[in-house]
Amino acid sequence: MSKSKGTRAAIYARISRDQQGQGLGVERQEQLCRELAKSLGLEVTEVYTDNDISAYSGRRRPAYEQMLTDIQAGQLDAVVCYHSDRLMRRSRELERYIDICRPRGVVTHQVTAGLLDLATATGQAVAKTVAAWAQHESDHKGERIAAQKAQAAAKGKFLGGRVPWGWHKTAAGIEVEPIAAKHILEGTLAIIAGKSLVGVTRAWADAGAVSLSGTPMNTTQVRRVLLRPRNAGLMTFHGEVVADSWPAIVPLETFRQCEAVLTSPERPQQSEAKFKYLLSGIAKCFCGRYMTGFGAEGHRRSYRCKIHQEGGKYVPGHAHRAMANLDDYVLRMAAAWLDRPDYKAAVLADAQLLADQDAPGESSDMAELIARKNSLARMFAQGLISESQLIEGSREIEQKLDAIKQTAAANIGSRVMANFAFAENAGESFLQAGIEMQRELLRSAFSITLKPSGPFRGEFDPTTVDMFPLHMAS
Repeated sequence: MSKSKGTRAAIYARISRDQQGQGLGVERQEQLCRELAKSLGLEVTEVYTDNDISAYSGRRRPAYEQMLTDIQAGQLDAVVCYHSDRLMRRSRELERYIDICRPRGVVTHQVTAGLLDLATATGQAVAKTVAAWAQHESDHKGERIAAQKAQAAAKGKFLGGRVPWGWHKTAAGIEVEPIAAKHILEGTLAIIAGKSLVGVTRAWADAGAVSLSGTPMNTTQVRRVLLRPRNAGLMTFHGEVVADSWPAIVPLETFRQCEAVLTSPERPQQSEAKFKYLLSGIAKCFCGRYMTGFGAEGHRRSYRCKIHQEGGKYVPGHAHRAMANLDDYVLRMAAAWLDRPDYKAAVLADAQLLADQDAPGESSDMAELIARKNSLARMFAQGLISESQLIEGSREIEQKLDAIKQTAAANIGSRVMANFAFAENAGESFLQAGIEMQRELLRSAFSITLKPSGPFRGEFDPTTVDMFPLHMAS
């Protein structure tokens, strides 16, 4: 039975924190929203819930995005929420919400504040005022939290968030995690002894070490782990050492020696130097070993499983692919992902989240800065600001964005990935880039595994290539 036009309502519920993971806050919101919908004669056809996700943080809210998609598809006539701050806490989010709802006549009802009328100028002004105060409240709260965390950092206390790799939480507080700490100490000593990051990375992988997300670490991630001041018990805030009471894994002098080696300008970029083919050491055979490229100049080149090098002879049953077809497919797929707005948003959200955890109170909202830059360009085109105002405003934003790129590069695991995340035509830029940059992005941003080729061996079959972006793996 179809729903009557004008009565199809959706409920949206959200809470920022659910420390017990029970979702009680959103259940209570849904109950009150259902009561309001019933009193208004609305039939609830969908319930969208984002539990334990802050609207202010900039993190992607899957249920909220799905609701907007359904509104655009004409599937809803009304939205019911506990209060408008459950929907958005930033003015730019309200503008987007208005742009989607107003042309379709979708109305918003609040349990605590009544009808949110977005069809009139007065209603929009009221909504924008409420959103502005909600953003002010969040900004003010952020300032208080930053001050509290600065004080806590100075006392050597844990600032919250995800416990770094190498430690874990116990009833007594933060303590060294023995297995990860052993890898960190051995890796630090290996670097001082002259071994490469590639060697340390392989040693960790062979020992079964994985990151907090459960995946093997690459050389960039290993380098970042070995360069953390916390390894030597040092707590930092805004780039400055503020305490030395964190549980240490390596002696301070040993850490400084490793730091000097890894940050030396003369240190060669050895991790990529030995590879000349696009997917060598990046794509994997279904057996778990890396693929390597081979073939003489002018002849048909291929990738094959590294098991052939280990045994010195051909081993049947492992992955083997023509190089040209596979390279072309991977490049096109990667470019397509880079041009997807949801993928860029996921990459930036990951960097933002890690930046917030590593340096609370110090990170900036990347998406907001980009929106401000675009807004300046539109204002100049409309004659609302002068050229000098455009240049000055853009310069300030560019400086902040450049600083964020540095942070994003460290947190995403690759400066190349960070640069592409900010590019307007990321896919085309990627296709035009040199093989070194393409390799770096593929290595840090995608998982590529070749499945068995089946009965059509010799013909390229894209269904036998398992490729997915790491930043959207969840």
